[in-house]
Amino acid sequence: MIPLAADVDRLPPYPLDLDDRQRERVDRLMSGTVVSLHDHPVRLPDPLTPESWAEYGESGTEHLGHAGLERSGLDVVLASSLAEPDQDRLLRWARRMRDALAAVASGPVILPALEDLGSIGADLDGIADLYDAGIRSAGLAYNAGNPLGGGLGQPVDGGLTPLGRRAVAEMNRLGMLVDLSHTGDRTAIETAAISEAPVVISHAGARALWPSPRMKPDDVLRAVAGASGVIGVEAAPGSTRVEGNPEHDLDAVMAHVEYIAELVGVDHVGLGPDTFFGDHTGLYAAAGWAPQPVPGHEGLALPGYVSGMENPAEAPRNAAGWLVRRGWTDADIAKVLGGNARRVLDAVPR
Repeated sequence: MIPLAADVDRLPPYPLDLDDRQRERVDRLMSGTVVSLHDHPVRLPDPLTPESWAEYGESGTEHLGHAGLERSGLDVVLASSLAEPDQDRLLRWARRMRDALAAVASGPVILPALEDLGSIGADLDGIADLYDAGIRSAGLAYNAGNPLGGGLGQPVDGGLTPLGRRAVAEMNRLGMLVDLSHTGDRTAIETAAISEAPVVISHAGARALWPSPRMKPDDVLRAVAGASGVIGVEAAPGSTRVEGNPEHDLDAVMAHVEYIAELVGVDHVGLGPDTFFGDHTGLYAAAGWAPQPVPGHEGLALPGYVSGMENPAEAPRNAAGWLVRRGWTDADIAKVLGGNARRVLDAVPR
């Protein structure tokens, strides 16, 4: 059996330095609605090597971090697969996830989600197949783009295609949330303009703070907010950094939360940490995934982990504590923790 990372107490608790009254506020806020718009709430191999990762992938089992999720305070998690171009493999993953969830009597509601719809090719019937398998949210396109639209890694984003417009309409009809996290900027704006249901950026941040293609420029953030959508701020190692701060930690992640809230309003920002239970940075190396270069920062090393936002269980509570310490009102913190995401999920009938 593959040794797996612990889903509780793997690392020391993040030192938020709250007083008793602030801790009571956090406890009260965490008893409300708490939603992750994007996470991978599974236990990774430990130690994580190319060999253990390959064996893990071949095992065909979803190792959810049940203990961590029960401790997290989360009510709903959009649990994403990794990017996968093979439709049959995705359908098998969805079935495995459904079987794993059927055995769980407690913890948050887990809604299976996809990074993108590249697996369907040009066959829009594949969207219904994914929905029938349990998928409730999907990215329209991944970094390299697909027949539906442009990806953020392409030199030129040609925008939403006619097939993509039909795909968005089909997702709206079925009740599948449209996610623009990995689409190109033009495709994101055009999708937000035509979707009949709110759209999300489930896991990204503000490009004004960090010049990475994975972050979103102000016009994209405004387009999503204008469509009554929500931007989930992520915390994958190396993603939501800020200029002038060599660390990628809770402070950096939450700077993106504050920026987006100030830009488009607090009603349109949430959390999409994009985390695992285990060594996320080690996963990049084990799987052979090279991080996208950031202009002007090509030699910047990835952090070992994002302190304070390392896994799905600690992320929402630490975010709540940070916002309490920062002086946010309970009403606004509740929106970020899950109220905004809940509104969008309720507006997309499933």
